[in-house]
Amino acid sequence: MKRALAAILVLVVVTALNWLWWSIPNEPRAIAWHPGPVQGLSFAPYRPGQSPLTREFPNAAQIEADLKLMQGRAQSVRTYTSLEGMEAVPRLAGKYGLKVWHGAWLNSVERENLEQISALIEHANRYADNVDRVIVGNEVLLRKDLNADQLIRYIRQVKRQVKQPVTYAEVWEYWLRNPQVAQEVDIITIHILPYWEDEPIGMDRIDPNGDPAYDKLAIKTHIMDVVERVKRAFPDKRVVIGETGWPSAGRMRADARPGLVEQARYYALFKRLAETAKLEYNLVEAFDQGWKSHQEGTVGGAWGLYDGARHQKFEIGAKVSAEPAWRALFAVSSVGGVLLALGFAISRRRPGAVAIVAFGLFAQAVVTCLVQATWLNYEHAFYAMRAVGVVFYVVMGVLFAYPLLRGIGDSLTNRMADASLYGARVREAWSAWRGLPRARIPERPDLLLQVMYLAFTVLCVFHLIVLTVDWYIGVIRIGDTARIIAIDGRYRDFPIMDFAVPSVVLMVWKLASLLRTGHVPRVQSVAKALSFGRLLGYDGGKGYVHMEKVHSRFAPLWPELLLTALLVGGAIALSLTEGAIKLHGDAARLASGWPAPDGGKWVIRALFTNVQANWFSAMALLMAVPYIATIYVSLRQPLAEPPPESFTGKW
Repeated sequence: MKRALAAILVLVVVTALNWLWWSIPNEPRAIAWHPGPVQGLSFAPYRPGQSPLTREFPNAAQIEADLKLMQGRAQSVRTYTSLEGMEAVPRLAGKYGLKVWHGAWLNSVERENLEQISALIEHANRYADNVDRVIVGNEVLLRKDLNADQLIRYIRQVKRQVKQPVTYAEVWEYWLRNPQVAQEVDIITIHILPYWEDEPIGMDRIDPNGDPAYDKLAIKTHIMDVVERVKRAFPDKRVVIGETGWPSAGRMRADARPGLVEQARYYALFKRLAETAKLEYNLVEAFDQGWKSHQEGTVGGAWGLYDGARHQKFEIGAKVSAEPAWRALFAVSSVGGVLLALGFAISRRRPGAVAIVAFGLFAQAVVTCLVQATWLNYEHAFYAMRAVGVVFYVVMGVLFAYPLLRGIGDSLTNRMADASLYGARVREAWSAWRGLPRARIPERPDLLLQVMYLAFTVLCVFHLIVLTVDWYIGVIRIGDTARIIAIDGRYRDFPIMDFAVPSVVLMVWKLASLLRTGHVPRVQSVAKALSFGRLLGYDGGKGYVHMEKVHSRFAPLWPELLLTALLVGGAIALSLTEGAIKLHGDAARLASGWPAPDGGKWVIRALFTNVQANWFSAMALLMAVPYIATIYVSLRQPLAEPPPESFTGKW
């Protein structure tokens, strides 16, 4: 009867807790949106599988379908290339009441630039009624593909042959650094992307002196400050915002958090601000560009108002949820957790009521973490290698979850293996694993968990390195295809949910196991339960984890010492690099910091503002605890007796 009541209690409690886990962060939020179409949208009509990297481009029918989708939602569209089938845009845009900001893509290759310029001029003259302005290049000064003099040569070439206003599009700071370019254009087209600023600005940051009409949001202050600063620098020029927007997915930068709610909030705020301040603008962008994730990670492919399948991400004027599919995810994770808990309750182990409740809670935590991690990875699997990564982490998660839940169940029903068989140190555990017949692996969840923990440790160190490093190697060209070889932590996601089980859930179980009384004095159980040898915590049994006596204090501990140094050092480095920002101009001259290769200066100004970085650093530190505990326990062990004098060679 008690077991039945406990099973019912588990069903109710874990389902309720799981509901809270999914519902609270995904509660729909009302977004105040000014009605009417936006002025402009960046228009890159690539479908899944198409990209300039693979040289596969949308056809005219696909482009027309996308232009039709923009009808009534935007007044104009902005293109970035005049080739690759984009001639269809100025030809068809007028059919759907759209004007075109037509652009030519410039890079460091003269032949390609001349082809782009030639097509741009031809389209501007042939479709003069639809082409509102021409844009000669996009962020080439930022990318260092061209210098200012080279860019000016192309601008003059276009101005001589078209009637429309001619402009160049660039991040606002680079206009101030290259004022000579401003004298050559009719319009100054600036990019204001608060997420990508050297000092990112989050949607919730407050400016004490900000505008109360906008809840004193710092992001509003920043936008207007930039516009006014550029206007003061070039008072005789028309200033237009050519790109502004917010990503719906990806990693945080300082306190700038990507997300669906944040994206909707930004667009609503900016549209209201633009209408009030009479700003001329273009939003980035119409559609998600999955191909950009090759170079810029998840965040690079998530700036669209529509996803790659042309589904609108949020309905204008309706409430917005951070994860629209959360109810389905709740259902899947609840079914998985409840089935595991009920399976444990009716098993031959005949667990007690407390054991059923405890197992149910941990089973639900494990399943929920695995479901959420898998869904996040699947949503961001924009290309084949990332799809492989989804499968990889599913397999790794299951291989870790099995021995963890099996060990928790064994511990709660007093069926743990003899503790004297455990590998106390990493080297001893590895030797035991290598000597274990593969048919007996299911009988030794302790060893399987230790091996999987080592695997997750190596993965954690890998992520800490690539999140911290900024290493540009170069560009490799194979025929018409270019591949950038680089490691840039700014584009790497924080794999928080992938490591939630081996760090947080495991540590909670280890600490919970200390509540057991058993036959071992509490002082001894606390001293050893956190160690690598007791990876499944203290099981209350009589046995002790056998730690072989050795002749050296540190030689047997080199794996623990190395992994601890990498985890702790990586966590510290990650926090520091995420807290560093790069300043330029007067701000750099007045600040204390260290010089950057581009003439700026790095300063620590955003320390601990990145919540995602803080979480992953904390997880790395949690994963170091078993190794630190093992070092502590091992150093307290007496050394082995030296060999008899007769064996020392002294005859």
